[in-house]
Parts: sequence; C-alpha cells; structure tokens
Amino acid sequence: MRLPALALALFTLAGCAGPGYFEAVPPSSPEQAVVYLYRPEADNPGRQPLRFSYPDVLIDEQSVGTLQFNSYRRVELAPGRHSLRITGLTRQAKWEPRDIKQNFSVAPGEVKYLKLDVRFNLSEMTLGTPGPSYLIHVRPMRADDAVYEIRNTQPQTP
Repeated sequence: MRLPALALALFTLAGCAGPGYFEAVPPSSPEQAVVYLYRPEADNPGRQPLRFSYPDVLIDEQSVGTLQFNSYRRVELAPGRHSLRITGLTRQAKWEPRDIKQNFSVAPGEVKYLKLDVRFNLSEMTLGTPGPSYLIHVRPMRADDAVYEIRNTQPQTP
C-alpha cells in the first residue's frame, strides 16, 4: 500500500513544479481598463540579463512601482491615451539603461499586455567587448501569447 501513496505524492509534487496559473483580472468597472506590465525571463541561453536590476514604471509620469525580473504588475486606468516611461531615474529604481518612452491607448473594459523584453545583444558581444550589451524594448503582446509568459512570473505588489 505504501507504493501507490508514494507514487501519488511524487505525482502531486511534479505538478507543483510545472508552469503557474494565470488568469487576467478584468477592470473593476466597464468604464475602466487594465494594463498588465510584465518582464519574463529572457530566451537567451545561460545568464539572465539585468536579473538584479529593475526600473521604475511611470504611467502619465506617476510611478506605479518597479518591475523586477520575472514579475508582472496589474494597473487599472481610465480609458484613453497614456504615456509609459521605463526609467532608472527615481529613488526606487535600480536600473542603468536609458529611459524607454512609449504611448499607448486603452478602451473601456480592455485588458492590454505590455512586455518589458530584456535580452543580451549577442551581435555586439564579442570576446574583446568590455561589458555586456542589451536589447531592451516594451512590446504590446496579444493576450493569447502574454498569458503563457505571465504564468511563469510572479505578481508584484504595489
């Protein structure tokens, strides 16, 4: 009788080690919109770029908090056009790269996904290069792609 119980326990533990679960939370009212900002692991092999660095995220020049490696943040907004700035120029940020600025729009009831994509720029990194080079972009993502990336990240609290 011990063998089936052991097999069940191992099966249960193996299930916990798989990808996480993620379901987007819609806006609190139909007159609002939600933006999910997320920063998944890079798809490059080996070390993760800027793993211990994190920018402050400003929407309409108001901080919504930092965005750490392998995490996501949910932000509820009024519909309309908004500005996004990823920056290291605040006290809470620990981020050396230059600012990224981007505008985006959300409609009432919309859920939008924006990915902070941080990768090594392997085409500029050669044996004689003194330090790493990075490719950093904010990319709008389709919901059916974003949920598979976000499920492997952790929510960040305000």
